[in-house]
This record gives sequence, structure tokens and C-alpha cells, in this order.
Amino acid sequence: MGFLYTTDIRDIILSELVNRTLALTNQVSPRDENKLTEVLLPPAADLQIEDPAVAGLQTEDLIAMARAAENSAFAQDKRIQTTRDVRCGTIVSEIYFSNTYIDRQTYRATTVWIGATPVATQGGQQREGEFVDRRRYLSDLTRPEQAGETAARRALAKLGAAPIPSPGRYPVVFAADAAGQFLQGIFLAFSGQHVSEHRSFLAGKLGQQVASPLVTIVDDGRLRRGLGSRHFDGEGVETRRSAVVERGVLRQYLHTSASARRVGASPTGNGLRSYDTLPTVAPTNFYIDYGSASPDKLLREVSSGLYVTGLYATALGALGVDTVSGTYSRQVEGHWVENGKLVRPVEGVTIAGRLDEMLLGIDGVGKDLEFQNNVASPTIRFRELAVSGAG
Repeated sequence: MGFLYTTDIRDIILSELVNRTLALTNQVSPRDENKLTEVLLPPAADLQIEDPAVAGLQTEDLIAMARAAENSAFAQDKRIQTTRDVRCGTIVSEIYFSNTYIDRQTYRATTVWIGATPVATQGGQQREGEFVDRRRYLSDLTRPEQAGETAARRALAKLGAAPIPSPGRYPVVFAADAAGQFLQGIFLAFSGQHVSEHRSFLAGKLGQQVASPLVTIVDDGRLRRGLGSRHFDGEGVETRRSAVVERGVLRQYLHTSASARRVGASPTGNGLRSYDTLPTVAPTNFYIDYGSASPDKLLREVSSGLYVTGLYATALGALGVDTVSGTYSRQVEGHWVENGKLVRPVEGVTIAGRLDEMLLGIDGVGKDLEFQNNVASPTIRFRELAVSGAG
């Protein structure tokens, strides 16, 4: 395999690039897994990933939307006096693919987003609340006023946060946003590339029960209006719906063409890349499927425990998540729960467990699945996790 790229698409440059890439390829040893995709059928369905209304938005439209969100946040409470940022933007992309065997294929896609991070102040305490929504279609996007209101409400809810009463093992409910962050953090465990290199705690567990029977995990590159939907991946492989975990049983891993050939499997359309990167296994629309319980019911059944609303980000990403050994430790924010009710915000809290035990210990899955990102989940409840961070 040889790999080069350019941002200059003049014919003379592209011809030279091809010649240089071929010369580079001849300098390395061939590997059977490195083969070009030979068949790509024309798109058979409208994935609804391009919205002319998004493409038509002007800068002044986006500024007006951002201002409306900010003004809404300020209007909620006098303790909201400033914001860290309010943002609104669009992406209009056009993807082309071709190789020796496949004539040029192309598709267009749009994304629009709005986000707000107001700051609540009370005495000497300041807390931020964040709300972000991303959609393919403008008509699906959260109204700016609602975005500002939700973000302000989240900031206000953090005021007065304190440590948990005492460390121990407690039921832990992850709100939908936090559950999506959890799922994103463990995605690489389902990568066929990582599995073949023995870098996943799920290696060798196909056909085994790896999660609660309440849990079904799907990667669906054909989801209508999905933020990760596309007609084909970065290798020209048609995307598809893959049930990765079905009622707790691990059914398949997700692959690039190379990782699939390495283990005698079929590629799954997860070989994502940019023009300047090689394909790697990445999610399309990756989610825990919805369950039957309401989020309120999952909370009401907790006598004493933790409700997680967010996972703290770090400069290194999901620090504390090891998908090789299966250990999990994350600092979180949320509320303490007593007798099924949120009683106070908490901070400085760390939850920990082993991923295999955590997945098997999910005893509740909500029905509030909503795709504000390409990795999503409804509310989920873990039967018991180690919770620490008491004062």
C-alpha cells in the first residue's frame, strides 16, 4: 500500500500524484488484505442527508439564531449574566469516490448545529451548563430559544453542588446525553481492527453474552437523516445496518475492508477517512437501541444512588477508559438521588467499574433515544457501580 494526498486538484498534479503513489507502493511488501473495493452499487435509497434550507443559511441568519439562544438563556434567571460561548453553524459537504474498478460516485450532505454554554453565578460559585444539538435538516433542529433555556436550566441546576454523602457501591443512572458519552468512550472495543490486534476486552467473545439482555447496540449507516449516515464509506463500501450486540449477545465486530479480510469477515461500511488519512474503523450512527422504561421510572426505583448528567472531558479524551483491559473510571457530574428523587447536585465524583461487569449489570434502558450526535443512547441504569469523591 502507498498513500499520498494533495489539496491541488489540477489534472497535472493528480497525474503526478498517482505516479508517485504507485512508485511508493512498489517499495513495500504486498499484503493480501490490501485490496481495492471492486463493486459499488448506485444509491438505492434517499437517506435524507442533504437539506437545501441548511445550504441556504447566510451568516446573518446564523448570528440571529445564536443571539436568540443567548437572549433566551439570559431571560431564564438573573443569575445568568454571561455565557462562555453561543454558537451556530453549518457544514455543506460533497463527497467524491473513484478507484480503478468503480466509476466516480458522489453525494452531498448538510449539517446544522446550535449550542450554548451560559454561566450561572451564586455567591462565589460559578457553574456552566451546556446544550448542543446537531441535525441534517434545519426543521429538525432545536429552536434557539429552547436551546438557550435548556442550557441555562442545566447551569442553574449545578449551583450548590457538593460531594456525595459517602463513598460506596450504588445504583447509577446515566441520563441520555451521558449514556451517549459512555457509549462513545467504549466504541473501540467493537472495532474489528482492535480485536484482531488483541486490543479489545471483547476479543474472542462473538456469540457470547457480553451485556444485559435489555441491551441492543446498533451501527446504522443507512439511518434516515442520521448525522453519521452516508451512501458509502471511505473505501467505497456500501454502508449498512449492523446489529453489533443483540439482546446482550455480541453478534459482530465493525470492520474496514482490511480488518475484515484479516479475519475472513465482510466489511461493514465503517472504513471512514478524510482525503488526508487512511481508513480506520469508526462509527456511522452508533447507538444503544431504545428500551421500554421512562427515564422517570428508572429514577423512581433508586432508593439511594447517583444520577449522571455528564462526563468531564479531558485533554486526552476519554481518560480513564481502557477498552483493552476493560477498566473504567470517569469523573462525572450530576445529582444525588434519595427515594427516587433528585435531592442535590454533586461534584468531584468518580465512578468506576469493569466494562464487562458494567454492561452485564445494566438493569434499565429508557425509551428516550434521540440523535443529537452520531453516537447516542437513551437513559440507562447500572445496577451498581463504585462511587467515590466524598468530602
